[in-house]
Amino acid sequence: MRSAFSNVWRGVSHLLGQLEEWAIIVLVGLLVVFSILQVILRNFLSTGLIWSDDFLRHGVLWVSFLGAAKATLENKHIRIDLLPRLMPVRGRFVAELVCALFSCLICLTLLWASWGFVQDERLMSDVAFASMPYWILELVFPFSFALMALRFGFSLINGLLTGPERIER
Repeated sequence: MRSAFSNVWRGVSHLLGQLEEWAIIVLVGLLVVFSILQVILRNFLSTGLIWSDDFLRHGVLWVSFLGAAKATLENKHIRIDLLPRLMPVRGRFVAELVCALFSCLICLTLLWASWGFVQDERLMSDVAFASMPYWILELVFPFSFALMALRFGFSLINGLLTGPERIER
């Protein structure tokens, strides 16, 4: 049971990680192309794409939040780990579980708040570019917080299932 859950989650998480990686690569490529195009159009042709600034602004948001979710997948997110390094193995194990639980709860709180924000934006019916409503572009907030909450939750469950023996000495 333990390994079946773990294997299924790892497979799903790996697939999502690959999708995130490709989305980040495509978005960064588009951001570079549209930034250069906008500079050329403005400086040499005294014109520009009206929607380009909104696209670039939201593209940076998407890259940032997808990058944060990807960092959580790879366990490369920002963390302060001086105290756990000084603790014995059991203490380090408990500290990691508490951090995973706390991080999961924070992400769930931010998921709830960001979902409310997206719903408010949906009610406003403002349009960003190409008849695209702002709220669709801002779905990255709840999506990325949901991914991070899932990953921290899995880290917590995995830690509870494997126990302190998985901690390096």
